[in-house]
Amino acid sequence: MSDSKYILFDFTPEIMQQIVESREIPVHFYNKEGQILIYKKEAASEQEIDRLMRFVQLGIYYDEADGAKLGIKEPARDIPEGLTDTKLLSKNTADELTKEATELFSSLKRTAITSVQAKRTNARLSQVLSDFEQQEDAMTGLVNIIEILKDSDSEYEVELATKRTVVAMAMKTRGMLAQNFREQAKQTEAVTVLMMSAMLCDVGYAKMKIPLEGSFALKEMSYIKNHPILSYLLLAHELNIDARTKRNILVHHRPLRDIGNEKTNNYPDLQFIRQKLTELLEQYSKVREKQNICNDIRTQLTLLKQDLPYDEDAAILCIASEFASLTSNVPWRKAFTPKRAVQMIVNNSYFTYPDRTVREFLDYVALSLCDNQKIIREGDFLVVASKSQTGRTFFELAQVTSSNRYQSRPGINRLATIDPIIVASPKFRFNGFDLKTMKPDPRFAHFELSQDDSRHIVYLIDPNFDENLFNELMRLTKERMRR
Repeated sequence: MSDSKYILFDFTPEIMQQIVESREIPVHFYNKEGQILIYKKEAASEQEIDRLMRFVQLGIYYDEADGAKLGIKEPARDIPEGLTDTKLLSKNTADELTKEATELFSSLKRTAITSVQAKRTNARLSQVLSDFEQQEDAMTGLVNIIEILKDSDSEYEVELATKRTVVAMAMKTRGMLAQNFREQAKQTEAVTVLMMSAMLCDVGYAKMKIPLEGSFALKEMSYIKNHPILSYLLLAHELNIDARTKRNILVHHRPLRDIGNEKTNNYPDLQFIRQKLTELLEQYSKVREKQNICNDIRTQLTLLKQDLPYDEDAAILCIASEFASLTSNVPWRKAFTPKRAVQMIVNNSYFTYPDRTVREFLDYVALSLCDNQKIIREGDFLVVASKSQTGRTFFELAQVTSSNRYQSRPGINRLATIDPIIVASPKFRFNGFDLKTMKPDPRFAHFELSQDDSRHIVYLIDPNFDENLFNELMRLTKERMRR
């Protein structure tokens, strides 16, 4: 037993159909420690096959030697093809970033940022970026910041700033390289601006009294949602901080365009930001010592008038912030695993992020942040949003038939359409799906999302959190297999 190699069972619907039709569990299945969870059995009951399917969704392993019995001709790869297990971040790099964030937040609790601090922070971030980009596996290796910081005793705000900066750096760099961005100097400058934004975007919290409970009253939420403006005001005077960095800080929780009356989780309101800056400009224009701030406010008001079809930096900052927060301990909850954090980001994405941001997060960094473990696997259930030619949005339940390193582009079979249950407090989100509205697709139509721009993933179904929906989809797929 000790010589056995256990491999995660990344099954295909064909394998599961064979098991359902033959009513045979051909091999033992194990947990990752090698303990048997499901015994091989001929003439397995429906309940035993259901139990196997449930364990498959949760993560179950088989002995490599049994691969042929499962119809797996070659041993499964430990990581998706094209990725590597090279760890791109050293402990020294993480320590440098943590030290910088610690000094910065400590200082900002007493005073605004200084020219010396701004230059030093920018220099440190530039060095981190240079070290990252020069590695051969920069595009394909592990972004191992969670592993390095798992035993960190840093303050919450410092841990968040460090994680957020690394995730933003990796996402921006990989996105640009994937698009054949050839002008190295401009690329480096653009990424450094974003990294500086990631390090500084939440410095306003240093001046705020944040409640320790996880459930905030409406008044407390309104107060917290103003932190981008307070963060900006701590930096507005400093000429050594790029104007683009300051703009990113003002809008880093506004990744979606405000179009008509569509529901979004953007904050603060753009009109409120403009109004507040205009009021401050009028107030400070009479004070000689505030002229640097006045000049920067004028610049920001001009930048905020730009109608950007896709505000990439704001979107990256927002998604990097959410991942950093979810994977960190806070007074009211423990940190989530990186994989669960990615699931939660996707499930929160419909009202929060542009489709492109979610795709690039899943394709460029999600696996690298999760030790190269697939978030979306063959056999998983998910929900995609699809827009008709009339502009109506449909929500489709689907099962994954194939997936690779580009996690936003699996092959899927459509199982049914369904209506989501939408709630607005404390923010817009899906609060489950209405099973009464489910309409099965008798064709089980197949789509390759790599070739279909009309559909995008908006929800990942997990049996631990979506039990009723999961069970209904299991029933649908079993009925299909038995036809």
